[in-house]
Amino acid sequence: MTSETTPSSSRTLADRLRSGPLSVREATQICRALLSAIESAHARGVGYGDIRANTVVLEQGRPVLAPMSTTASESPAADVYAVATLLYEAVSGRSWTLGMKPESADWSGIPRRLRRTLRKALSTSPDRRWPNAAAFQRALWVPRPRDTIWPAIVVIGLAAAIIAAIVFCKPLGLCWERPPGGAGGAGGAADTR
Repeated sequence: MTSETTPSSSRTLADRLRSGPLSVREATQICRALLSAIESAHARGVGYGDIRANTVVLEQGRPVLAPMSTTASESPAADVYAVATLLYEAVSGRSWTLGMKPESADWSGIPRRLRRTLRKALSTSPDRRWPNAAAFQRALWVPRPRDTIWPAIVVIGLAAAIIAAIVFCKPLGLCWERPPGGAGGAGGAADTR
């Protein structure tokens, strides 16, 4: 997920954000992919050191980072913090400034679960942040699209209730039955006994 050059057909995350914030799902998927690449780099002893919206290139919807620039000993915490700022900016549409405290940020429009994860990642104290990219990645969840199964469950439930009513109606004596021969004198023979 690194690139030596930026293809002319690709655009940066900063270019994409100029048209408005991303959906929580899209932003989370991009950041999880970034965190995966960062974790691999950190395992090799190197880091990126300069992760910003204009250094993340989107190629066919997938994020690509600029070449690595620093040693991992100084960058894991910084790289994780940088991805957290990207995620905040991508979802909220608002900038995160260096030194900003999570308590003073505008969290409107950010789901509660993501808010908790981001507050930890953006803590002013590095000791309170996620210990590495893998831990932050595990903490991020990718929201599912609206469940389309609920209408099916409702229809199946109603069908089961109707079938149960039909099956158990007569044995339980809950059904109304017509008397044999119809209702009243029309069409029925009179009993002469």
